[in-house]
Order: sequence, then structure tokens, then C-alpha cells
Amino acid sequence: MRRSSSTREQKVHPSAGMKGNSVLVRAKSLREHLQVADEEEGVGNTSTNGSVVRKIYHERQRLQLCLLHALNNLLQGENAFSRKELDGIADNLPMMIAGGDKWHPLSMIFKWHRNSFTGDYDVNVLIAALGSRGKEVIWYDRRKGMNGWNVEEYGGRLTGIIVNVLSRKFLNMWKGRHWVALREINGQWYNLDSDLESPRVFEHGEEDLKKYLEAVFAQTGEVLIIVEANGAR
Repeated sequence: MRRSSSTREQKVHPSAGMKGNSVLVRAKSLREHLQVADEEEGVGNTSTNGSVVRKIYHERQRLQLCLLHALNNLLQGENAFSRKELDGIADNLPMMIAGGDKWHPLSMIFKWHRNSFTGDYDVNVLIAALGSRGKEVIWYDRRKGMNGWNVEEYGGRLTGIIVNVLSRKFLNMWKGRHWVALREINGQWYNLDSDLESPRVFEHGEEDLKKYLEAVFAQTGEVLIIVEANGAR
């Protein structure tokens, strides 16, 4: 059990299947480009030029609720999700995908899109959850490489990034997957991984961010771009 908490491209099809567990990608290459950010220094205070510095919201890992934490860290606590809400979304997905209010007796036993005991939600829950908050999920095509990525192409709609990465736990004997949120806050990109003790800033901005995402691809990870849905504003 995890320790308690103290957060050309194509659109994702709702029938896609990725699982999320818990644990930070254990590649040194990902950490080399990161610098620990002090959550308290300057957070919520007025800076020297008189502007207000936005407080960084960061949920810590518990159980296998990394998708819950990734969503709330991405949204920075605004209109946050609860485990109960994600459970409801997950349990309703089979009927949504079937195209109606169809009920199957096995749905009382098997929770197709989540683990009843620990959480562990899949990508379908992520898509439906973000859709309920006016967000759209775009699957980044790894064949383009990060050299083909440009923030400006989203026309100011970009909310952030969620990655799904391979992880190991229990003395490396069991493989799982982990959800991680990345977002630009106060003009800097941060790694908001719920397994980290505090948010980590990408010291050299988009340059380090791209290196991180390249390392994610190298480890069979996936990169999801989260944008405001058209007409959401």
C-alpha cells in the first residue's frame, strides 16, 4: 500500500485502454532535467514587481489513485474531482460505450474501468472526466518526435499534459503504469507527479520539457495533450 497523501495528432477514441497504477518513472534521464521547486517560497505572495504569484497545488500519492491526483494537479485544484466522482464515471462507461442505458449482470462484480479496492483508473475514465470539465484530450503521435511539437499550435487552448508511463513496484517484481500531470504555472513548466514530495520545475523550460517527454516515449510511455474544448469558454 502506498503512503497516505499529505496531484499529425489524433483524438483519443473512448474505447482505448491504458491502465494507471502508481510510481514515478525510475529513469535517471527524467530526473536529470528537473530541479526541486520550493512550494512555499513566493507561493501565494506578492512578487517584487507587484504581481500575484499563483500557488502551486500538488496532491500526493495514495493507493493507486494516481489518475485522480494527476487530474486534480492538472486542474490545480479548480473544480477538483473526488474518488466517488471518478468511480461513478468509471462504472457508467460500459453503458456509455454500448450506446445506451444497457445493464449487464457482470457489472455488479467486475468494474471494467477501475479497481474497486485501490482505484487504478484507465484512459477512458480520464477522457470522460476531462470532458465533464470542458477539456479535450489529444493523443500525441510519437512518430512526430518532440521537435514537431509547438505550444502555439493550440492557439491558447493548452491546459497542460498528462503522461502515462511504465513503472515498477514491489521490488521490481510487478509492472504497472502511472499517470503524471505536467503544467505551466507562473510562466514555468512543472512536473506535478504525485509520487514527488513537491512539484519540480523544468529549469530550462520547454527545452527540458521536451527532453522529459522524449524519455517518456523511449520507455513506451504515452503523451496526452489536454486543451480547452472548442466552445468551452
